[in-house]
Amino acid sequence: MKNTSKTILVTGFSPFPGAPVNPTRHLMMRLPKRLGPHQFGVEFVFQVLPTTWAGRNEVTARLRGEINPDAIVHFGVDGTRRTMNIETRAVNRGTRVRPDAAGVSLARPELGERSERTRLSGLPARALRDAARTAGAPANLSTDAGTYLCNATLWDSIGSGIPSIFIHVPSLPRGKSDRRPSYPVIEEAAVRLLQEMARRLK
Repeated sequence: MKNTSKTILVTGFSPFPGAPVNPTRHLMMRLPKRLGPHQFGVEFVFQVLPTTWAGRNEVTARLRGEINPDAIVHFGVDGTRRTMNIETRAVNRGTRVRPDAAGVSLARPELGERSERTRLSGLPARALRDAARTAGAPANLSTDAGTYLCNATLWDSIGSGIPSIFIHVPSLPRGKSDRRPSYPVIEEAAVRLLQEMARRLK
């Protein structure tokens, strides 16, 4: 049973094909040490999600039901991005070409009923972007969460009725000439973003 305090579920993903090192998995280990269990009286619950289509129901939906959070902030990696992207929209579409970490492809291209095309985040995206920028991280708003599990996870969470948002982070930089933000910058941006979210939710 949920207590009277507010709760934010924060998730990252395990490694998957194309991303053998997933910085969001590391975030889920580091953020509890940085933030502690509470900020502004709001409780955080941190979880690593499997990067599998089956995990949508077996793990992610179960977590939503057990924790019953007041808000959800998902983190995921996108190797094509060079900035943090605050995803404000999920689309009713999933790729059938790209297999998940278990080697399984999505059975059908739609995530839900065909009549529903998009779902919008109900969380303060601009404020979270601005909080990330105070850490020196390049951060932008985005309406393109892709068609892989990042988009599907946001689609499911918004559809559950819980205010949700997805934060894409870039892959870690390779060498001094790589302009992508370093992991410490991403971590500090995540800390400030979550503090802002807690401050607004209290």
